[in-house]
Amino acid sequence: MGFWKRSTASREAALSPEARRQRLWERAMGRLRPTLPSDSPSWVLGEAFDVENALVWFDVVMRVGPGWVRRRYRYDGEVDVLYFSGEVPFPEAELDRLPPERMVWPTGSLLRPASADIEERPRLAGSQGEGYN
Repeated sequence: MGFWKRSTASREAALSPEARRQRLWERAMGRLRPTLPSDSPSWVLGEAFDVENALVWFDVVMRVGPGWVRRRYRYDGEVDVLYFSGEVPFPEAELDRLPPERMVWPTGSLLRPASADIEERPRLAGSQGEGYN
């Protein structure tokens, strides 16, 4: 086995897929929390999981400077790293359309994934670089 292959002998392999998904999500939110602005809310949207490879993708709408942006992130649970994948401007007029249950503050409690029925590895809008750096 090469160094680039993921080990399946981790202690998390014994957990159910839903428990692994929840643990992966909690670790991702723990890494995200320090990046959130402390003076305004943020919204975590559109999460997608690859539990087998310990990966999760999601978008965050947050205030950056004077405006709002939608940022894309990928969390790699195998190495416990949150990767920033780019951002696009987000119109302030659209904030009231964001789901209030997905709002987070950096000091608040962790979000749960939006649904236990989330398909593994769905395509997110813009996943081919559409509008993202």
